[in-house]
Amino acid sequence: MDEQTPDPREPEHVIGFGGTHHATPAEIRAELPAGLRKEFEAEYAAALDAARDDGDLQPLAKMLGPWQAEVRMRRSPDWPETEETLRKLRAGLPVDTVPADQVERGGP
Repeated sequence: MDEQTPDPREPEHVIGFGGTHHATPAEIRAELPAGLRKEFEAEYAAALDAARDDGDLQPLAKMLGPWQAEVRMRRSPDWPETEETLRKLRAGLPVDTVPADQVERGGP
């Protein structure tokens, strides 16, 4: 196998569960507000149906990742401020900004 050909044994996406980064479907369901929960449930049911029908778990893995990120974001202590900024952006209102070179970068 040359360097350009991906190894089919390597996962395209991994389904992670547990810890702070990989909320389970039950945790996602419990932590989302009603409107988002309904959207999650529809996407989750469709992904489970597809997995059952064709045996491919990739759509399920791809679908869960963004929802896990949503829950991770909502678990952040900064979530109330983030939610307010998102509300303003969606409404077309001005938001406070910080030049990128003044943002403190954390972690590796």
